[in-house]
Amino acid sequence: MLLKDPKPARKNQKYFGMVSLAVLGIASLALVVTTTMAVEDKKPEKADVGLQGILPVEVPEDLSEFPEGLEGKWATWADQVSELLGKLYEDESGLTLAQQKQTLAALQAKIKEADGQAALAEYSSRLERRVQVADAVLKTLNLDLGAIKAAQMKQKQNQLAAATKALKKYLGTLQNGEGWVDYLQLNALQKELKNSYSEVELLDLLKSLKSKFEERGALKDAEQRKFFNRKQFKGLEKATKAFLAEANGGAAKINVGNVRKQLAALVENLEEYEATQSSKNAFEARKAYAMLRQELEGGLGALTTALRNNYFNYNLRVMVAEDFINRLINDSTCEKGPVVDCILGAYVTGNQATTTEVGVDFKPSDSTLRFDLSLAGITNSETSGTTNQAVIYTSGHHQIWGGKEINFDGDTFTTQPAWVQVDANNTTVGASTKLDGIPLLASLGRSMAYRRTEELRGEAEAIAAQRVRDRVRPRFDEEVDERITRANEEVGGKFNKRLRDNGLFPSARSYASTDSHLYIRTRLMDTGELAANSPPLSISSDESVVIQLHESVMNNSISRMALEGRKISDQDLITEFEKSFTDIFDRKVKLERPPVDPDKGPNILAFDEKDPIRIQIIDDTLNIILRCGFEQKGETAVPTQIITVPLHFKVEGDKIHITRGDVKSSPVVRPERIAAQIARAGVVRNKMEKAFPDRVEDSQVKAKLENRTVYLNITGIQTKDGWLTLTVGNDLTVEKNEEVPPAVDAPPAVEEKTAAK
Repeated sequence: MLLKDPKPARKNQKYFGMVSLAVLGIASLALVVTTTMAVEDKKPEKADVGLQGILPVEVPEDLSEFPEGLEGKWATWADQVSELLGKLYEDESGLTLAQQKQTLAALQAKIKEADGQAALAEYSSRLERRVQVADAVLKTLNLDLGAIKAAQMKQKQNQLAAATKALKKYLGTLQNGEGWVDYLQLNALQKELKNSYSEVELLDLLKSLKSKFEERGALKDAEQRKFFNRKQFKGLEKATKAFLAEANGGAAKINVGNVRKQLAALVENLEEYEATQSSKNAFEARKAYAMLRQELEGGLGALTTALRNNYFNYNLRVMVAEDFINRLINDSTCEKGPVVDCILGAYVTGNQATTTEVGVDFKPSDSTLRFDLSLAGITNSETSGTTNQAVIYTSGHHQIWGGKEINFDGDTFTTQPAWVQVDANNTTVGASTKLDGIPLLASLGRSMAYRRTEELRGEAEAIAAQRVRDRVRPRFDEEVDERITRANEEVGGKFNKRLRDNGLFPSARSYASTDSHLYIRTRLMDTGELAANSPPLSISSDESVVIQLHESVMNNSISRMALEGRKISDQDLITEFEKSFTDIFDRKVKLERPPVDPDKGPNILAFDEKDPIRIQIIDDTLNIILRCGFEQKGETAVPTQIITVPLHFKVEGDKIHITRGDVKSSPVVRPERIAAQIARAGVVRNKMEKAFPDRVEDSQVKAKLENRTVYLNITGIQTKDGWLTLTVGNDLTVEKNEEVPPAVDAPPAVEEKTAAK
């Protein structure tokens, strides 16, 4: 068969060749089609628009859960907000820039709609933070980055021109100054800076100038080297280097990709911080903001405002009412003394008693605590005025009022001179003359004495008023200034120093007053930390004292204790807190201590390297979050856990109820066996329940101030959106050592005195 006619073989070859060709053609066609389809399927990646790639891909957890019990209009409100948030965060089709703006505007309208609704105050506050930051990010992305860069370069150019002018002016005052002007080419530099003929020529001049600054040590003449190192050259050297660094040898541009990257990092870390209060996320958020400032400089107005309002805001706020201070410091004194004087030719003797009362009168100020220390009083006197013709007996009743302005700026109390006004009122109550022993003439003599006294009344009362002013005003000035001096030593000298020594001095402070209240706002925030948002609850003007502490002031304060990575017993930890309070307030503080097992001894806390103790305030709860392990005699050590102890506060009558919620414990490192963690969580819960039992405390707080004891009544404790708000009621009680007012000794009575009255 192998030797058959070759023709069929050729036929078969031709057949198989045709088949092969067909297969090859089909394969080629398939390859072309497949390649074409692949090219068609591989669409170019769509660039992120606006907030895409910057906001989280899911609605933040604390925004996805609404307050319970919403009905009717507000249940609908919650549904609408939920829908808008879904569009903003989770819309897979991707909102256009216009749609993003519309969604943010709609959310802002919803926030405004819920204004004044107590049930939604905390949720609206959390929502508003996100909306304001997102809106600011969008505005930042829509900036004309080219114009910003041009403005940055113009600013550097102006600084360079000012430094050149200053150096040239200085050199113009020296004998050989023109030689240095020529050497540094200052005239040519000024010309280029003024006219901007050529960017290349300007950069060449600056590069040459920079080289001369860097190589001045190579000058052969020692006097020239010394002169070239004078401080007058430093300004131009600094401005030259700054301009060249910004220009980078050509027309520099803002890195848009880097801007988006840092905005995304900022938002991501702010969201993590919202959930965990993590110091690491606070640091990373501040780092991203710093890099944006470096990149954009003057173009961050909207973002800076949003961060200042929501994450850089004051985290300690105090409001004090004028009425409260008046009841707190109210004090009256009564002083008596002899009267020996010469008035209108009469020798005046007798006794006087002055009763005065001190209070405060708040004054409006945007930058200080401004108030008048007010003085009100009465001087009663019984005197006799003797001349060679008669003796006049007078009863005086003089009203006194005055004030002394005081301002406090956080460091120093300053005062203005006191002023005192007196309304004198003298009543003649008797008279005796040389004619008293002569019948018929005695009455005539006394009548003449009365008439003459009445003629001189106005002048005599003016003199009496001046005498009282001269006696009261210097004393008032002296006593107030003496107290102010002591206050300045205590506050400006000692208290502020103690704050600085403990790393607790505020990074920002605000003091203001109205005609009814004083307002103190401070912020504790270091370089890598965050602070507060605006409190979600408005303060009623009816309250006497309101103290608001944000969780950030607590966390930033605790971080100064450097507990990271330490092992310390619970008893020693309380001792350290007591010592910290004592160091700050300069008075001994005793805190409640957890019980100690008589057999096992105290618990040893092995704190984690990061965030050993954090405070989180949310949903009417103050959470104490510990990252630590436990060691105790006779027990297996518990590795590092994240422990959350929720505390609830309620004021009822004269009692404060502090209730502990369910303690939660989770491992930092997940164990191999779940059963082991369940056992550890049980141990941790047992320890925390003993350390934080439910308690009932008196709502009345006792404080000692100089010669009095003050009882303050806490009427409210609220925990909302990061803020702990303490309210002190109006029922202030003050106990003081009462002094019996001295009586006024009247001069010997005369026969006509009763009749004259």
